[in-house]
Amino acid sequence: RSTRSLSLTEDGRLLFDQAEGGLKTLTAAMDAIRTKPGRLGGLIRLTAPADFPTDTLTTAITEFRRMHPAVRFDVMLTSATMNMIDGDVDIALRISRRGGEDRVERRLLDVGWQFCASSEWVRRKGRPRTIAEIDDFIAPAPELARFLEHTVLGGAKLPAGDVMADNQFAIRDLVLAGNGVALIPEGLCADAIEDGRVVVLLDEAIADTTPLALTFPSRADIVPRVRAFADHFAKKFERSRQAERLPRGR
Repeated sequence: RSTRSLSLTEDGRLLFDQAEGGLKTLTAAMDAIRTKPGRLGGLIRLTAPADFPTDTLTTAITEFRRMHPAVRFDVMLTSATMNMIDGDVDIALRISRRGGEDRVERRLLDVGWQFCASSEWVRRKGRPRTIAEIDDFIAPAPELARFLEHTVLGGAKLPAGDVMADNQFAIRDLVLAGNGVALIPEGLCADAIEDGRVVVLLDEAIADTTPLALTFPSRADIVPRVRAFADHFAKKFERSRQAERLPRGR
């Protein structure tokens, strides 16, 4: 203990490690007795990227709690990839690596990616013919950059970033302000591309899409309240996507 913070002693950490399983069992038991048989109740811990649009997520939570008021939520928006087991996370909304890990995934959509720059930047700098020729690259966080190189670009390397940001909306705004070229999800600059403020570059460099998925630590951990909310969110997400595809003005 200090005047500014508290931390566990070595004995405290040992006690917590040995008691953690029992605490989880006790919490689950308390959740069970708080609700009547046949009713959903208890805590759902959910994580999503810090730059994920929250309107669909918050609407889905609001609707679900109206139907199941005994269900509680702990929502964590973070750019870090959380360990679902260590973090006691029930659902993670994340860009998938197409399997290969001990987890259960429910795919929501395939995310396309595109190199974008402002039309003003292209007038000043010209169009790069290859990824290596990109000048003024706006880089994502290193972990995401490595992931995009391996999946979206088929192994091609991204340039070192002149500017780096761990938020896709910040990267989009840097593109719009004429700071350079960025690799961003399709749709993020759709309006600016349509009205000519942003130009799509290097289409031929894109090798693949990345799935956006609801991820669960294991099939055994998908309890009824988690499964029910996952179903509700997936339906809400699909309805939201369909609405976005409607012509403007309708």
